[in-house]
Amino acid sequence: MGTNIIDIIPVARGDKPADVLLKNCKVVNVFSGEVEEANLALFRKRIAGIGDYEEGVEVIDLEGSYVVPGLIDAHLHIESSMVSPVEFSKTILARGTTTAIADPHEIANVMGLAGIEYMIRSTEGVPVNLYIMIPSAVPASTMETSGATISVMDMIGFVEKFQNRVLGLGEVMNFPDIINGDRDSIAKIELIRHKYKKIDGHIPGVLGKPLNAYICAFVRSEHECTTVEEAREKLSRGMQILIREGSVERNLVPLLPLINDKTYPFVSFCTDDKHPDDIIREGHIDHNVRKAIKHGIEPIIAIRAATINTARHYNLRSMGAIAPGYKADLVVVDDLNSFSPRIVFKDSKVVARDGKLVADVISRSFPQEKINTFKCQKISENDLKVVAEGRRIRVIELLGSEVLTGASVAVARIRDDFVVSDPSHDILKLAAICRYSEEKSMSVAFAKGSGLKRGAVATSVGHDSHNLGVLGVSDSDMVFAANRVIEMGGGLVAVVDGKIISELPLKIAGLMSDLTSREVAERLVELKEAAKSMGSILPDLFMTLSFVQLSVIPKLKLTNLGLVDVEKNGFVPLFVEEGENV
Repeated sequence: MGTNIIDIIPVARGDKPADVLLKNCKVVNVFSGEVEEANLALFRKRIAGIGDYEEGVEVIDLEGSYVVPGLIDAHLHIESSMVSPVEFSKTILARGTTTAIADPHEIANVMGLAGIEYMIRSTEGVPVNLYIMIPSAVPASTMETSGATISVMDMIGFVEKFQNRVLGLGEVMNFPDIINGDRDSIAKIELIRHKYKKIDGHIPGVLGKPLNAYICAFVRSEHECTTVEEAREKLSRGMQILIREGSVERNLVPLLPLINDKTYPFVSFCTDDKHPDDIIREGHIDHNVRKAIKHGIEPIIAIRAATINTARHYNLRSMGAIAPGYKADLVVVDDLNSFSPRIVFKDSKVVARDGKLVADVISRSFPQEKINTFKCQKISENDLKVVAEGRRIRVIELLGSEVLTGASVAVARIRDDFVVSDPSHDILKLAAICRYSEEKSMSVAFAKGSGLKRGAVATSVGHDSHNLGVLGVSDSDMVFAANRVIEMGGGLVAVVDGKIISELPLKIAGLMSDLTSREVAERLVELKEAAKSMGSILPDLFMTLSFVQLSVIPKLKLTNLGLVDVEKNGFVPLFVEEGENV
């Protein structure tokens, strides 16, 4: 039941009892920056008042604990958690995140608008305020085969249909198109900004006049800053700086010097991409708050970055604060410095205690046939053969958990006129296989830096189009691993000598599992251990492999259409001609 103004006013006046009375609270006031000792009167899903209220149908004595607003994640991709949207919501709710602003960029590149609709419909009624930024780049690149295209015409009806859940346009990654005045890209921005919704940015490292040009396109946030100098200029040009602390990109500590008494309203916290094992182990936005406080940020300023600053930026009018008429989304902590969520309230109800969910969260079903996105045929060893057309080959350099890859040239290992993997020099065969076509569409190249000595690994997580990626020492194991992923309808798998040693099925669009967060976390740990047992020297081989197809981030990438030199914005041959300067 919603809350009508006419109904809440008598409770606010103290003439009627609250539905829930929270007694003996230390209320963190994000407006005044002070802590008030008071009682909280809650009515239906809202806060009726702060003060000396005495009556409530239900009374909870918090015995002097601090009460802070429900936490808000300013920017994230649920798909990166590898669990369903409902399971993700449960996981973050237990850590005090009651509102999340998701960019379903990954599932949109696989399933188009149907994927975004799945994210919205499957979370209807879930006790998290889950908002959507409609992805701006589907497909992300013309140099790979994607599962869908979303045009400005597609967006018009969709934004109208889900106007209460769609907050704006997702991160505008193709900044050269904006700066150069590409009409199609700017048309998407024009559509969204004329509806007074937000445009999220993504413009790493760009400053000066090009940044000015980009911001002229009504782009008002940025989560890609890695240095204080970069963040300071972007903030001074009117951008909300979303400080990111995820599983890979950990920018929080380097960017904390940005925050001072003048700048703090323009800083928010986000996770961007965070795996369930990291959320369970260290936390979600509560981790950002805790870490900021530990590194010297005053607690209420850190809490503001996780609440009111984000709510104000995204026009979430009744979230992010403890005040009359605001949503009764609250987090109880015993100590502001250690900031460990003890009780979480959502819409006046206790939903979590001590990091564990205590409320039932109902999941809406979604037809399975709409979720399996693998149309490709299985592959054979013949598909992986590379005829030797020269002695030197381009090699992709894998750089740990980096989104970036390097590029180098190596002498090919040739056997019977075919180029094969060379584990003694850490140069292994790599393939990218299109999942969206019944006709085979795939490319084969080579990568170094994994350290793999035996077997093969395969994954259906391959940013941004999420075609199937497989890396291995032997062609037979590569075929086995790739075909197993196809059989599962998506997933991660490690194979040695024709035997599966670890796997994680990702049945939902080849991106997300139907298992619980804890089960997915355990499987991911198993997969990392399996990769290490096969010789991998990388922290997370599967994550590294997921970035190999990302044809918009340097240097050398492999898509199903071929080797991409990102800096030249074009395809390059595998073989280097004699005398060619690379």
